[in-house]
Amino acid sequence: MRRHALCLLALVCLGRQAPAANCAPEGWIRYEPRTFFGYECPDDCERHKVGYAWAERAGFVDVRECAAFPDSLREGCTARIELASTSEAAGHRWALENEVVQPCECAGAGERFEAGCLRQLRR
Repeated sequence: MRRHALCLLALVCLGRQAPAANCAPEGWIRYEPRTFFGYECPDDCERHKVGYAWAERAGFVDVRECAAFPDSLREGCTARIELASTSEAAGHRWALENEVVQPCECAGAGERFEAGCLRQLRR
């Protein structure tokens, strides 16, 4: 498990698979903080998405595998395991619940999550 945490932290530090920084239009003010499947996001859920993507890539099936990750990463990892849906459905649901308006906001939780998020934007 420690090896997974070190690899994840290296991934985050290198910026690989990280979503774009706040990509909302200039002057855009969010009236309510974002959440990531029940977990409060202090930002635009970037670290939650990285934890989600890591759990998907690593094939985690038990939330105990997420225990070594720090806060937001652990919550994203846990959300991936606890959701009883596909990554596409999760991306769609996240975009809907958080009123996502920019395609760049869909990045960071893996290709299938992003595809579901983008599908919601096209509606």
